[in-house]
Amino acid sequence: MIFQSIVSVNESFTLLALPFFVLAGELMAAGGMGKRITNFAFALVGWIPGGLALMTVLASMIFAGMSGSAAADAAAVGSVMIPAMAKKGYDRPYAAAVVASAGTIGVIIPPSIPMVLYAFVSGVSLGDLFVAGAIPGILVGLALMLCAFIIAVRRGYPTEPLVSFRELWRSFVDCIPALLTPVVILGGIFTGIVTPTEAAVIAVVYALVVGRFVYRDLAWADVPKILLKTGELTAVIMLIIGAGDALSWALTVENFATIFATWITSLTHSRIMILILINVFLLILGGPMPLAPALLLTTPILLPVVKQFGVDPLHFGMIVVVNLAISICSPPVGNTLFIAAKLANVSVERTSLALIPFIAINIVVLLLITYYPPFSLWLPSVVRR
Repeated sequence: MIFQSIVSVNESFTLLALPFFVLAGELMAAGGMGKRITNFAFALVGWIPGGLALMTVLASMIFAGMSGSAAADAAAVGSVMIPAMAKKGYDRPYAAAVVASAGTIGVIIPPSIPMVLYAFVSGVSLGDLFVAGAIPGILVGLALMLCAFIIAVRRGYPTEPLVSFRELWRSFVDCIPALLTPVVILGGIFTGIVTPTEAAVIAVVYALVVGRFVYRDLAWADVPKILLKTGELTAVIMLIIGAGDALSWALTVENFATIFATWITSLTHSRIMILILINVFLLILGGPMPLAPALLLTTPILLPVVKQFGVDPLHFGMIVVVNLAISICSPPVGNTLFIAAKLANVSVERTSLALIPFIAINIVVLLLITYYPPFSLWLPSVVRR
């Protein structure tokens, strides 16, 4: 049964979206989209105190609507912004912390690879999840910009000159092909023209065409390396999914979900307290465990519990994704933490210390999303109409 689970679960049509979104993110990062988005973000907010940090977050928000990957987001934006911030006198650990925390937006703003996993495990519509992630992702981005601004003002980081309208317009025009990526991906899904899986394929073709023929930053020689990297990452994710499905089967046979639900409801009958306990559990679990296995392990166990307390599965999906997004930049195994620390050439320990205020404000946003369901449910209800 274990080997059957590992093989059969990966035959799902929904999961075909995973390798294509991974490939699209890699092509976008190599095709110069990150550089154009960064230039546009600089023209918009570079003049504000701590403007380079703010534009890092803004660029990550824009890139998140294209790649669906926190690692691709952090690598594409960080490779440009960390050297720029260091050159202007920003502390390297702070620059790395901004990039690492902003990279987490890549799994909240649609398209999102973790949302594909949650949709597969929970049965919730992937299209609804993509719509629901827009407002939480924007909230996280605005909160990180506020945190970066406060720290920049207190430390006296330099302000960039205000660009002219002509320069702003030029950077916007240069960025239009990149900015159209979320429109192509999400527009097709929301209008019902394509499924999320088909939209992922379209994203790959679009990223290849723009990177190779519009921006000309993507060389044909880069494609084999990108395909190899995509294949390696996809293989890891698929193996994790298979193992998670096998574990889910074992837990079902042993009636673990019912036992766990009985135990946790015996602690309290308050919906507020149950959600607090689940948030604490996910934050602790997300520290030592990577996002994909943590999501696949916890969703089949926790979803039946929250349903008993009237929590919408779509809303719970946002709680899980934002919770585990925080773990992406948290020690000891956060992906964006290691990527940003390497790009900044500073230790993971120093970057982790600089991340504390960013993680704290992310937790505040998580509580807002947890206890105010309209942040997750309002936009999908509007789109359904």
